[in-house]
Amino acid sequence: MASPDKTAAPPNRLFPGGDAGARRARSLDKGDVPAALLDRYLVERDRQGRPERYYRDHRAREPMFQDKGRSLVARQSYPDTVADMLKVAEHRGWSSLRVAGDDAFRREVWVQAQALGLEVKGHRPTERDRAAAAPAGREQGPPAADRDRSPERKPASRTVEARLAMAAQVVRAMVVDPEMQARLIARAWTRAAPYLERSRDAQDRPSRGGRDR
Repeated sequence: MASPDKTAAPPNRLFPGGDAGARRARSLDKGDVPAALLDRYLVERDRQGRPERYYRDHRAREPMFQDKGRSLVARQSYPDTVADMLKVAEHRGWSSLRVAGDDAFRREVWVQAQALGLEVKGHRPTERDRAAAAPAGREQGPPAADRDRSPERKPASRTVEARLAMAAQVVRAMVVDPEMQARLIARAWTRAAPYLERSRDAQDRPSRGGRDR
């Protein structure tokens, strides 16, 4: 009988932080998840009938993540899986989070949690992490007045499209499954679509700065 591999990496874990303010309101109940997640995954339940393991489809050997009640566990760091784990955390009132596991997982949790206003402990963000967490279209650079005077200033929609293209390259490099690649890229474009539409409408709107005088 083969002995267990003691060098195997520990699973990636997401669990509530130690803030006293959220302790009274937060839930640690296994299966306490948004209803939409139960429709999105194939779910295996524990002996008490509580949802526990969430699979992408019937061919998957391992679940995308597991619900252990006091923590959420995943083997991989897929962006869409992290997004769903954060939805569970937010649903349970975990306003402060702690992460453990590999660098990619801790980084992905930190970046996505910023948009939700969730505090994350267990990861020290780099400048690149902070840039990735910045709202779409917000770029560091000269003051707004100077940017407005620049004739070469790019429309915000082009900035978002460039970021989406870069994200697609990262997905193709990190994710082997072509179907999953397509899902992740399509999801990113769907999320960005309202912002792109507003930006393009603003660009097409005629200027009123004295043109009709």
